[in-house]
Amino acid sequence: MRTIREWIDRLLGTLGFRRRDFDLESELRAHLELAAEDARRRGDSDAVRRARLHVGGLTQAMDAARDQRGLPWLDDLARDVRHGLRGLRRSPVFASVAILTLSLGIGANTAIFSIVNGVLLRPLAYPSPAQLVYLDTGSRGDGLSSFPASVAEYLEFQQFNRSFAEVGAFRTGETNLAAAGRAVRVRSAIVDAHLLRTLGVQPALGRLFTNDETGVLTPPPLALLSYEVWRSTFGEQPIVGRSIDVGGRRVQVVGIMPPGMDLMDTHTEIWLPLGFTAEEPRARNNHTLSLIGRLREGITIDAARSELKALTETWAARISITPGPDHAGHVFLPASTGRFAHSLRMTPLADQILGRASQSIWVLQAAVGLLLLIACANLANLLLARAETRQHEFAVLTALGAGRGRLVRKVMTESVIIAAGGGALGVVFARLAVAALVRSFPSSLPRISEVAVDPGVMTTSILVAVVCGLLFGLAPVVRTRTNATTETLASSRRGSAGTTRYRLRRALVTLETALAVIVIIGAGLLLRTVHNLKTVDAGFDRSRLMTFSITLPVSEKNLRTARIGVPDKERTITYQRLIDQLRGLPGVVAATAMTGLPLESPLTSYQSEISNNTSEEPIPAFNFYQRVMSGYFDTMGIPIVQGRGFEPADEASDGWVTVVNEALANKYWKGLNPIGQRLRPGGLKDRWFTVIGVAKDVKQSGVDQRSGTEAYVLANQIATDTPTTWVALSPTTLNVVMRTTLPLATLAPAITRAVRSIDTSVPVARLREMDEVFTESIQRPRLLAHLLSAFSALALALAAIGVYGVLAYMVAERRREIGVRMALGAGRARVLREVVAEGFRLTAAGIVAGSASALFLNQLLASLLFGVRPSDAATFATAIPGIALVALIACLLPAWRASRLDPNAVLRAE
Repeated sequence: MRTIREWIDRLLGTLGFRRRDFDLESELRAHLELAAEDARRRGDSDAVRRARLHVGGLTQAMDAARDQRGLPWLDDLARDVRHGLRGLRRSPVFASVAILTLSLGIGANTAIFSIVNGVLLRPLAYPSPAQLVYLDTGSRGDGLSSFPASVAEYLEFQQFNRSFAEVGAFRTGETNLAAAGRAVRVRSAIVDAHLLRTLGVQPALGRLFTNDETGVLTPPPLALLSYEVWRSTFGEQPIVGRSIDVGGRRVQVVGIMPPGMDLMDTHTEIWLPLGFTAEEPRARNNHTLSLIGRLREGITIDAARSELKALTETWAARISITPGPDHAGHVFLPASTGRFAHSLRMTPLADQILGRASQSIWVLQAAVGLLLLIACANLANLLLARAETRQHEFAVLTALGAGRGRLVRKVMTESVIIAAGGGALGVVFARLAVAALVRSFPSSLPRISEVAVDPGVMTTSILVAVVCGLLFGLAPVVRTRTNATTETLASSRRGSAGTTRYRLRRALVTLETALAVIVIIGAGLLLRTVHNLKTVDAGFDRSRLMTFSITLPVSEKNLRTARIGVPDKERTITYQRLIDQLRGLPGVVAATAMTGLPLESPLTSYQSEISNNTSEEPIPAFNFYQRVMSGYFDTMGIPIVQGRGFEPADEASDGWVTVVNEALANKYWKGLNPIGQRLRPGGLKDRWFTVIGVAKDVKQSGVDQRSGTEAYVLANQIATDTPTTWVALSPTTLNVVMRTTLPLATLAPAITRAVRSIDTSVPVARLREMDEVFTESIQRPRLLAHLLSAFSALALALAAIGVYGVLAYMVAERRREIGVRMALGAGRARVLREVVAEGFRLTAAGIVAGSASALFLNQLLASLLFGVRPSDAATFATAIPGIALVALIACLLPAWRASRLDPNAVLRAE
């Protein structure tokens, strides 16, 4: 408090108020001395007294002179601030508790509002971001919320649409970047020139790709670097026009992107030109392109959707294709065609990036809003209690001529000082909390890297704190009676609480308890959700399992083969040699590799052909085509529920084989024996896969996501030097998985040496245990549950403080009554029970109101819950007794003090 007071004194001195007061006082004293000297010359023995009468009192004269200044209110404010600081310094416990209470509420709100501002409110870092739209495709029958478009669909849409000024395409992935004698894994975006124009991006250095360099059969070896990679990896050296090693190829850097430039929150570090194979424009069923469009000026989303609907209805006629089950007949169909209509859809780009995260963030904002209300109610209770002890002070001021407005201004000044202190301390708490949150949950929310407590957020927080201080600072003076001066001064007691004020304090405590109940039950539901997610059967045994990602460079000879997605034989042999080396390491029980890592594989769609299809789906589409290396099912611990898994003899067999999961078998061969059935990816006309086994469903896209339809194929078997017509995602990156008996730290050096023995330019990326992968897959629910748990703990503590404060004040006010009753025979146990009962009545009312409100408000959490209902009885049955127990502890201390009163001492004092 002294530091704050000294700072304010220096501020007032800097503004000149202190100097002006000093000059005014010196001038008045000089006039007084001159008047006294004049009286002495006239022989007046009482010269000084008469001089004072002539000039007037020094203080009154200074007040009158100040009133003549242009800003008398500023002088009054300065005096009020000084008096307020002195008053708070005389009550350090009250000041500290009040400031800390408000700072907790303001700090939590500032931290979460920083997330709201950075993630939800701040526009995307593109010119006119509201015109950007994400385009995806979907079918009613496949259960997918979104999957990409095919090359054919993209090219046709560019030709047909009239609502978009530009439409661009991209794919995302990872690649190896060699710099300064070492290789690092970087996130890549493979884009066409249309996308760069759609986003409206301008390079910081150099140029962008041109139309002639993208969307062609063999794009030139060019690259754009992110500003951050250019600075961290190349030290901001002149690099435009130079060649660097990317994915084992020499590519020329043609430009540097501006700082902070990103694509769909993928943290893109390198941009490469997009190319199409000769087969892709004809493979209509191969959905591999993500699309972004920019609406023309004056075109709304609704107008563009209307045009898109009309295009869908005439799409087949425009391109002269008859819709059918084969890949050539794969075409957009309107909703009127039935359950399995295939359509192109659009979503504002910001909404697509945020996804379901916006609901989680608004839930957090609502929770901290309730916490701030609890803190404000507690602050109002503190101010009411302080006002009760200051009735005598207010009466003296009233007797000396202070009006009600003067009393209000005095109390409000103290409240604003508390609010400003609480707001400043809350901002400090928020900065620490946001830094810890971003560090602990770096991928829990989209755009989380943009979250910061910026000046706008800080200003808003301080204003909220001041408004809270102004509103709740009125509570102590609302019921102050300025006509009770004589009564108050005549009373020997410092003040007495009126019935209305006491009821107000009780109501505030009940409100605090009710709000705390809402937050605690919501936190309980989310904790149950996290527990349920942790115990979900992901379909494989993740114990003692570790993984890393590796990308082998693509030779110029096999560049086209790699791009169309068929693993070339040379690279597959290299992967197998690495796996054999890993199997020979001490502590490694088994090892394998696959294209998509369980729990992290994005849900997508691959059109397929199926023999003896029993489903109603005219054009079957699988969610996953998982290409795996030998020993996959044994290493992962995935049970084979029917038939068998892959065997060494399958690698050399001419007949290609596959293992499907239960979801696929039940969907397409319901009532039939899936073993021996056949399937093939759309476009693969010359080969069929024969089903040899059915594996247990695996959670590929996340713990809380459904298990999609999945077919496993053996990469060792389908590796070829001859490109086929099967167009699929590039498998140049594989996820290696090992089951071990040694910890990760012990095996890490040996793993790195094994990879370097294969290729010194290939880095080991994301070496970690599968338990960590599992934890990351539920990172957002964990973040939500942890934050709400922290808020609920604060809310419960503040509510308990409120109950304690009301009971403690009640005991202090009723000391005489309690002493008289004890003198008349009331036992200590009875007094104890009555005080505790009083506290429990307040708590019970709050619990009932809070529980009823929680039953209604928890419906807003329904989409965030997993395996638990919003009205879960177990959560309510656990939370309510816990709240009651804390309230009991808060009641016991005041009750114990009341029961230990000495009636003789109390009556003598009265």
